[in-house]
Amino acid sequence: MNKYVLISTFFFSPFSFSNIIEEKVLAVLPPESKIESIEESVIDGLYKVYFGDLQPLYVSKNGNYFIYGDLYQIEQDSVKNLSTLDLDKRRKTLLDAIPDKDLIQFTSDNEKHNIFVFTDVDCGYCRKFHSQISDYNELGISVNYVAFPRSGIDGETYQKMVSVWCSSDKKKLLSTLKDDKEIESLFCTNQPITEQYNLGKTLGVTGTPAIFTSNGSQIKGYIPPLELAQRLSE
Repeated sequence: MNKYVLISTFFFSPFSFSNIIEEKVLAVLPPESKIESIEESVIDGLYKVYFGDLQPLYVSKNGNYFIYGDLYQIEQDSVKNLSTLDLDKRRKTLLDAIPDKDLIQFTSDNEKHNIFVFTDVDCGYCRKFHSQISDYNELGISVNYVAFPRSGIDGETYQKMVSVWCSSDKKKLLSTLKDDKEIESLFCTNQPITEQYNLGKTLGVTGTPAIFTSNGSQIKGYIPPLELAQRLSE
């Protein structure tokens, strides 16, 4: 009897369904799709399938049913959006993978919060945000700038941002451009503008500044220093 239980457990463990789920999901996804991971969800018999999108598919263990949308958990008299927590976790993983050398960092001396800001040097609200960078720092907010030229990976704005990231003094050149002044055009083969732009697209960035907290949650648009500090402390 014990031997039978062990065999059953082996053949019907969560991991034994991975091949079935992968085969059935790939059959209905675009040809270039690739399954990144299959994980158990909080619901018995329902699995999270990541396939390149930030949000997973929730798929039954036999692969015959799936849900693409938000999953909620009821907690007494309230509900928790579990899909949002999953998205935040995925965003955090991607953001934390950016090498420090590819970020332009304005670090607070009394750091309480560490944020990532996707920025465009020709964006008006990005310039307004940067004009108050010392205020954010004084409130304990460290800012890590990531490049996101809104017009795409060609054109004048893209070239300006390449010049900044290729400079030996990135902070100075970024501030110069955000002050609407001209800089010398530079180029280097190891600049990360295209990579960061594509990352922004993956994370769902559609405009700048796009702010992400240290846990991966997104705050869209320009937020004044005091208001941002309050929101980060909530």
